[in-house]
Amino acid sequence: MRDATASVRPLPRRVDPSHREREVIAAFSEITTEAITTTRLEDLLGLLGKQLCHLLGVTRCSVYLRDNDGRFRGAAGYCESEGDISAAVQAQEAGIQGDRFSREVIESAAPVLISDVPRDPRPHRRTMEHWHVRAMLGVPLVFDGKVIGLIFVDNVQKDHVYTDEDVALAELFARLGALFLRQAMLNAHLKNKAAEVVRQKNTLAYLADVHQKLTNAVLDGASIQTVVTLLGELSAKPVVLYNEDFHVLAWSAPPGLKMAQPPVLASRIRELPSVKQALASLSASCPSTVVPPTPAVWVGRRHLMCRLIIEGQPSGYLGIVEVGRGLEELDTKLAEHGATVLSLQVLSERRQAEAEGQAREDFLSDLLHRTRDAEQLSRRAPQFGVNLAQPHVLVRFSLDNASQNVSGSVGRKLVIRQLASVLSVPEPPAVSLPGAVVALLTLPPGLEPRDLRDSVATVRTGLSPRLNVRTAVISGVCHSPEDFPLAHRELREIDELACSFGWSGGVLAAGELGLFRLVAASGRVKEAVHFAHETIRPLRDADPSLLETWRAFVAAEGRVQATASELGVHENTIRYRLGKIGKLIGQDPGGLDCLLEARIAFQVLDLAGW
Repeated sequence: MRDATASVRPLPRRVDPSHREREVIAAFSEITTEAITTTRLEDLLGLLGKQLCHLLGVTRCSVYLRDNDGRFRGAAGYCESEGDISAAVQAQEAGIQGDRFSREVIESAAPVLISDVPRDPRPHRRTMEHWHVRAMLGVPLVFDGKVIGLIFVDNVQKDHVYTDEDVALAELFARLGALFLRQAMLNAHLKNKAAEVVRQKNTLAYLADVHQKLTNAVLDGASIQTVVTLLGELSAKPVVLYNEDFHVLAWSAPPGLKMAQPPVLASRIRELPSVKQALASLSASCPSTVVPPTPAVWVGRRHLMCRLIIEGQPSGYLGIVEVGRGLEELDTKLAEHGATVLSLQVLSERRQAEAEGQAREDFLSDLLHRTRDAEQLSRRAPQFGVNLAQPHVLVRFSLDNASQNVSGSVGRKLVIRQLASVLSVPEPPAVSLPGAVVALLTLPPGLEPRDLRDSVATVRTGLSPRLNVRTAVISGVCHSPEDFPLAHRELREIDELACSFGWSGGVLAAGELGLFRLVAASGRVKEAVHFAHETIRPLRDADPSLLETWRAFVAAEGRVQATASELGVHENTIRYRLGKIGKLIGQDPGGLDCLLEARIAFQVLDLAGW
């Protein structure tokens, strides 16, 4: 034991050592009795310090414990006039810079006594002044040769003379206290371990129940929305399922929240650095993260986000939103488990859709190539949403080389989705062919195939970002299974015809080509182009307005009134121009033969891009 002062001490009190030891044993008996009902380590440390105060006849103590980082932090405290002062002690740290007193106790592993604190340079001055310390005894708690804690005792604002017997008693008390403390710490550790085992057991039981409920729901044929609703019920919070572009696929909220809209992670929130960083951390090894609340943009709630991984690729997000109840550790387990189930379910639905799409494609292929009899085709048609008793048309989308980097199945999906969107109909059957996609459309009552030109042109334009559609050709009306192979062959021939003339003007309707198909079928393309140029040459060289009038007259099927209306001139003007046209071409422009020749000529020039 070390004394920092040179002051004269009073003669030591002669006390029977065995009596003092019995006092220590009695004190520990009381501590042990209290420990049976006291579970907090802080309370046990307070009892330890309080008993030492009583043994030494002082009024205040503070207890410090060694942390894992080697620092001694305040743990508990007692004062006779104030009672429990643990909160104040826990704000303190022993052995800090300027506190040579505590360091001496730690380094020597022996009691250190300072009889005159105000004059001694070793204690931390501000701390001593704050606590009004006059004399202080520091005692180490030593276990297995290591200082695991410190006890400091003093008499509040009063001098106190510590005898050698007091110091020896404190040292004995500290040795026993270290054993007691170590045992208490071990008990606390074991209790924490036991509590952790119970917690993990409850978590496993909860997850087993979750697994059973989700599995039973999927086995019962539950939809994705049903699974999301079940997750909302299990978490008692809103649950949102997003695709990769953060479009909401499904969502659910407990009935008590009465939410009309899903609490989505809006785009302006996702652009915040903290949110982007959290989402970027998601991976197969880190499937979930908590997006922090962002009150600055009026989103004062946390989002637990979990990645959906399908066939090794990121395929969306599952979010549990902190509304109604706070996020818990079980929510993370629930989200990750739910994301796994939803990933499998989304994959299953994709596979089912692909299988259904393949079956529809096979049916349409059979219909176009007539590989099955008409009765069998008519019987199978309803399962693909087709009623062959209704009139139909085929639309052939011819793709150029720029679309070769898109697979046939992807191209088919793009076409049918665009058709469904533009025409406001369910996705129609379609088949992918080398360099083309052919779709089957029901012809609405009262419409002709040419009435679909504008809609098909819109579809062609909508496909342009992904598919380069050279031409789109609409077949004639098919009334029975026998008509489809003929219509399919006709579309292919028209497409080849347009390709031979270099035409890429957009949409053709087979019914509008008329006799030109027979002329072009001979394969003499150069002769047809020469014929067309020779037919219009007299008007082209004379007066371009006459050529425009003749074209409009042919398109109006030889009707003067319709031609005048189209050009916005008087009928007599048309008759006058027709007279001049007749003189230039050497025949009556209203004659049947002349009309047929002119129609074919103009169609050849249109296909040739003139």
